[in-house]
Amino acid sequence: MAALKTAPLRQQHEALRQHMAELKKNLNPFLLTQHATEVRATLTRLFGEFGKHLQQEAKDLYPPLSASEDPNIRAIAERFGLEMKQTLPRMAEFNRNWPDAASIRRNAGQFLKEADGMTKWLERRISAENAELYPLLDKMDVDKLGDLTGSDLKIARI
Repeated sequence: MAALKTAPLRQQHEALRQHMAELKKNLNPFLLTQHATEVRATLTRLFGEFGKHLQQEAKDLYPPLSASEDPNIRAIAERFGLEMKQTLPRMAEFNRNWPDAASIRRNAGQFLKEADGMTKWLERRISAENAELYPLLDKMDVDKLGDLTGSDLKIARI
């Protein structure tokens, strides 16, 4: 059986979590100024992965959920999509506000506060998508398997 459509999205979530863990190692006043270059590089990787993730969700997640016959599924997809649309400008602003290690060093206290808020939001979002949004698409995939008949249905041999 092919993997569920959310499998690559869940893998991307794990990559995002790894980047956030790497970032958090240096998010304290004692290490931040010494490791500002590494922090900025980690942010670049994090936001690069985040961008790819958003593109894949736009292609593989939201269209089938938005086309669902179930109004509850459509409403959940709309709520998640709206939240992301409202938050993306703040995420982009955060990234623009800290373009290099020098800017992070210059205002380390403000950077720590903003980075903490950004990582907490992203972690909550990942957890909510994994728990609430992705299971909807997974269920749609599994339900389609139940619709297969005759030659479309392949039984695995052990």
